[in-house]
Amino acid sequence: MQDLNRRRFFAGLLAGTALAGAAGINARANRTQAVIVGGGPAGAAAALALREAHPANPVLLVERDPRRLGPVEQASFDRPSAGPDLSTLRRAGVEVVLDDVMGLDWRAARLNLFSGRRLAFDSLLLAPGTAALAEPIPGLDAVARHLWPAAWGNAREARRLRAQLAALPEDGHVVLRLPAELSHPDAALGRAVQIATLLDRTRPDSRFTVLEAGMSSDLSQRFRRRLDAKGVRTRSEWRTGQTGGNVLRVDARNGMLETDGGLLRADVVNFVGLQGAGTIARAAGLSDASGWCPVDARGRSLIRPEAVILGDARKDAKRHVADAVLSGRRVAAFT
Repeated sequence: MQDLNRRRFFAGLLAGTALAGAAGINARANRTQAVIVGGGPAGAAAALALREAHPANPVLLVERDPRRLGPVEQASFDRPSAGPDLSTLRRAGVEVVLDDVMGLDWRAARLNLFSGRRLAFDSLLLAPGTAALAEPIPGLDAVARHLWPAAWGNAREARRLRAQLAALPEDGHVVLRLPAELSHPDAALGRAVQIATLLDRTRPDSRFTVLEAGMSSDLSQRFRRRLDAKGVRTRSEWRTGQTGGNVLRVDARNGMLETDGGLLRADVVNFVGLQGAGTIARAAGLSDASGWCPVDARGRSLIRPEAVILGDARKDAKRHVADAVLSGRRVAAFT
C-alpha cells in the first residue's frame, strides 16, 4: 500500500462514523452473514470452517495482498504462513475480495473499501496479523529501518535482505536483532538457523551474531542444538539480555550498533522490531496498551464485542502458525 493509501486508510478509520447512510445505500440489501478481514492462516482457516459448518450462509474474505493467500517459501525470509490459496477458498464457496479496508463503521456495521465498495456485515472477524511498533532506540529512524530490513511479513524487505546477504563480503559480519517480546519465537529461531545455514554454505569465513533483548536462554540453547544437528559450522554468537543483547543506540549509515555488551559493526543487519497487533486492529481501537487485542475465551474482543479477533493479534496468542489456524477453525463452533 502506497503512502497516499496509508493516509487515506487512517483518515477513513477516523471518519468512519460519517459514512453511515452516505449515498443512500441500503446496507441490509448487501448484508453478508460473515466478513473476515485478513487472508493469512487464521483468516483463511476461519473462512473454510464457517463454510463447512454453515454451507447455506455466505462468507466473504477481504485481503489486500493476494500473496498472503497461500504458503510463503522458507527462502523468502518472510513470516511463516500456511493458509489455503485463493483457488482453494473460492472452490469452497468463499467470496474473496482483493481490496483494502479504508473505514470501519461500528454503528452501521459496515466496511468501506479502497475500491469504493461498501460491505455490511452481520458478524465481523479480523485476522490482522502483527506489525512493527515504535521503539525508543536513538538512531532507529526510517532510514535505519530501510537499511536494516526486518523482512518480517514484508516481501519487499525480504527481497532486500536476500540481496544484502548475497553481496556480503567473504569475511563479513551479519547481525540478527530480536526484541525482548517475541511475537513468533519459533519463527525467530528459524530465522537465526536459516541465516547461519546460509552463511555456512555461501560465506564460510563470515560470522553471525544474534542480539536478543529477552532474558531467557531457551532460544539460544535451541539454536546451538539445531546447528549441531545440521552440522553448521558458522562462527556464531547468541547474546541475550543478560549477556549484552540489548541494543542501546544505532548508526545504520555506518553499520554500528551500541549494545550493553559493547559496540558492534555489521555488514548486514536483520533488525526485527517489537511487534503488536496489525495496523487495522490498532487503528480501529481493538488493542490495549500492550499493543495486542484482549479477547475472551471465544476470541471475542473485550473492547468491541461486535468483533472476533483471530490469530496472532490476540493478546494471549501463542503466535505460531498452528495456533493461528486453530483460532480460525474454532470460530465455527461459536457461530
